[in-house]
Amino acid sequence: MTAVPGVNGSLWSSLARPEPRPQPAKGADVLGERVNGIAARITRGRTERRRIDRICDLSDALSTRTEAELDELVAESRQLARLHRLSGESLDRALAAGRVVIARELGLMLHPEQVMGAAAMLRGCVAEMATGEGKTVTAILAASVMGWAGHGVHVLTVNDYLASRDAESTRPAYERMGLAVGVLRDEHAPPERRAAYAADVMYAAEKQVIFDALRDRLVAPVSPRLSAALLDELTAHDVRARGDRTELGRERWSRLIVQRGLHAAIIDEADSILIDEAITPAIIGEGGSEEAPAEHHKAAGMIADGLHRDEHYRVDDRARRVRLTDRGRAEAERRAHTDVGLPVFWAGPRRREELVGLALEARELYLRDSAYIVQGDEVVIVDESTGRLLNGRRWQRGLHQAVEAKEGLPVRDDRQTTARIGYQRFFQRYRWLAGMSGTAWEVRHELWASYRLPVARIPTHRPVIRTRGPDRVFRTERAKVDAVVDRAKRYHAGGRPVLIGTRSVADSERVARALESGGVPCRVLNATREAEEAAIVAEAGRTGAVTVATNMAGRGTDIKLDDDARMRGGLVVIATEHHDERRVDRQLFGRAGRQGDPGHAEVFCSLDDELIRRHGLSLLKRFAVIRDGGTAGPLSKLLWWAAQATASGTGRVLRAETAKQEAADEVAWADLAR
Repeated sequence: MTAVPGVNGSLWSSLARPEPRPQPAKGADVLGERVNGIAARITRGRTERRRIDRICDLSDALSTRTEAELDELVAESRQLARLHRLSGESLDRALAAGRVVIARELGLMLHPEQVMGAAAMLRGCVAEMATGEGKTVTAILAASVMGWAGHGVHVLTVNDYLASRDAESTRPAYERMGLAVGVLRDEHAPPERRAAYAADVMYAAEKQVIFDALRDRLVAPVSPRLSAALLDELTAHDVRARGDRTELGRERWSRLIVQRGLHAAIIDEADSILIDEAITPAIIGEGGSEEAPAEHHKAAGMIADGLHRDEHYRVDDRARRVRLTDRGRAEAERRAHTDVGLPVFWAGPRRREELVGLALEARELYLRDSAYIVQGDEVVIVDESTGRLLNGRRWQRGLHQAVEAKEGLPVRDDRQTTARIGYQRFFQRYRWLAGMSGTAWEVRHELWASYRLPVARIPTHRPVIRTRGPDRVFRTERAKVDAVVDRAKRYHAGGRPVLIGTRSVADSERVARALESGGVPCRVLNATREAEEAAIVAEAGRTGAVTVATNMAGRGTDIKLDDDARMRGGLVVIATEHHDERRVDRQLFGRAGRQGDPGHAEVFCSLDDELIRRHGLSLLKRFAVIRDGGTAGPLSKLLWWAAQATASGTGRVLRAETAKQEAADEVAWADLAR
């Protein structure tokens, strides 16, 4: 991409023509895309062990160089990168030099598998590296090489805390390699954000970069609302006046726009950001919508309170839908006219059913401390896959207002969308993209089809000696929780640290109360305690510690064992149910047995689990023989396998539909860039 002559360089990202991006495959092309992805994993995702060994040998030889000689080698590599001549042997020397710099500045000599991960990312892959293998330090090598080119590299993660932590811990190595490091946080004002983007390497949560791009899009001079101002600024008959006014325009636009383009990005926890987040688009709104004022959602909630499940409406847990029955429609109409008195516009059948349906969905499908939490007078969405809060995000088409009405909170009017883009379409705009994750293999086909990212599986530095116990199956939730408490009590008495994984905030609090009642002290890590995350995780590997956590404990944090806990057998992970996605289960299990440590993982599940309620096949459920506390038999295993397969398939369909809807936005981006 090149800057537009006569316009401030900070505007080039808005004015440049975007590259063609992959469109969702259709028909037989789906199979073709899968074959292409397999070929890419074989070629670009290969491990190249011999080459990695040569780089490490070269690095060991360079480790005897003086500081001045090392700085000279780094400067040479940076110059070659600027000239786009860093490849082959020169790239290997650059990686070797970077390995030495990291060792001297951070005291960490990267092992060959970490160098392998960096090399895979430089080939445009998602490097799957097991938990505890050092992904944060590995990213330094890849980010440095890309940062030397001078276009700016974004290292993106799931929240501001992790971005700040990683930026500060890696800064000495980057600065030794002649690179400026920026970090972006929510509280930063536009001047600070602009300075962060101007750095060679910037660490940020993905939401910061996406919403900055949308805000820049709103104020860019090619925006329709500023087109008249653009013409006024750039056209004047008097040369002197034209120069003065153009400079004024440049100064004003540079104050408003913070980004300098989307050149390169390394995505930490790539499966979470690129796949799980792809369902919900990023939206900026302004003003209020008159379609459904707050009082209408409150009235619809009052109508819904008088309707009964199965009699007046039916709930499809798998499709996440609520349907009124004929009796329900009649009862809703009666209550609308006699008890509530909806205005004429909303008393019509279609509008009434839409409002009441939203109220019922809020009550039946979007549960407090599962889909969201309440902070003050606001409803804050909880990401189902990570357990983290999605601050600033709102459900669309009236659903968020329906949830606010259900909770008795102030109902904020719908905001009219002024800028919108899906995560998939946004990340496709980067010219160079790579990532890392502990669990990317299960979504390898989607990563290729959506982003042209092959997955490279990186071996662990030390053998994994974690053991896995058989699944234990129970008929009811109560029996399962009692068994979890008994098992945790036994491990706690033996001094082994225990991590109990739950699906939701409500589940984590319920298990914690049961543990306390059983005489087992514990700490709880969930979306309501994000500020305590670092302190809780730091203590979770100590002898006798018991920690109850949602999925957030599996993202971006390492549970380190003390020596006594290691001698006693290491961390025990107890999952209280299977997740919709197997990779999330695997992420939780990976908290134990990091870097060759001992550890153990097991699952306790029941027929009341959300996975079974929403996706369990009724025929299998009917014939599965469940003996409380027994090992899962063949039919039981098939039941959970089928439920996870169905849930994963539903997620893929939702993401595909979102991609189709967001594909239209690509046309708008292209139109703005012409």
